[in-house]
Amino acid sequence: MNQPAPPMRREVFRMADDDARAFLRAAPFVQLAGCAAGRPVLKTVNVVELDGAWYFHGAVAGEKTAMLAGPVVLAAEELVAQVPSTFVDDERACFASALYRSVQLHGALERVDDAAEKARALHALMVRFQPEGGFRPITHDDPLYAGEVKGVLVARVLPERIDGKAKLAQNKQPHEVRALLERLWRRGEPGDARAVALIAAANPAAETPAFLQGPAGVRLCCAMEASQLDAAVTLHGAVDGAGPDQIRRRLVAALAWAGAVDHTGALVASAHLHLDRARGALATIVAIAPAWRTDALVDTLTRLLRDHPAARAL
Repeated sequence: MNQPAPPMRREVFRMADDDARAFLRAAPFVQLAGCAAGRPVLKTVNVVELDGAWYFHGAVAGEKTAMLAGPVVLAAEELVAQVPSTFVDDERACFASALYRSVQLHGALERVDDAAEKARALHALMVRFQPEGGFRPITHDDPLYAGEVKGVLVARVLPERIDGKAKLAQNKQPHEVRALLERLWRRGEPGDARAVALIAAANPAAETPAFLQGPAGVRLCCAMEASQLDAAVTLHGAVDGAGPDQIRRRLVAALAWAGAVDHTGALVASAHLHLDRARGALATIVAIAPAWRTDALVDTLTRLLRDHPAARAL
């Protein structure tokens, strides 16, 4: 990427380039915007990043092919939370807002003709979108795939710059952020717990609401991200004896998943609500790194999960 990003009206919302790439990398799909025959075109594609380029596939004949050799934009966005005006004022509508994250990657679109590179990109797409496997690896010289590799369009976007924006209340005063977190937690709609986690992470200097206050030295998170999954599997595997795949499935399917990190951001505790359908029981499962095992942290995580919006009706 060799083009500087244009100024943002509020630089406090700008995402670091690495964070923007990670957001785009994790998006379930992205929008591809460009021009074909002098007309604007917008398509939805699945992408995978390999060696700094972004690959997707499609039909040989179509608008994507007509966009080749031209400038394009890959874009993804996520609505974090709709904030009603009543969170701030009982009458004035002007306080209504939306919190969101969005990324746009600008670059040039190229056709991939090398069979080995095409197969590598197609295999990477399968690994990303079917991580459980169940398919034979895609290689260009495998008779099972040779025809498909030859007949499909594989294109790559060579990035020139990336612009990421995370509007997560960074322009608010510390006490205003705390009040927002409290109201979202109290509202408890689907996605509000994750919104609380994202806003709290984006505003480390904000006042910590009571429900997120924990023992000294740790920061609580009420909704864990997929990036913490491997570390959490390791923690749980060390204390409950289940296999890694079983733990991973349990965490992904949990009614609620919370945790705690130390000052470096390393995961030191993971806790989740697990519905045991065979027993008809709801279990709170807590795993804590040995150096941090205290009654205070166990009690804090248990309280956080019992007050979690996903658990309030149970």
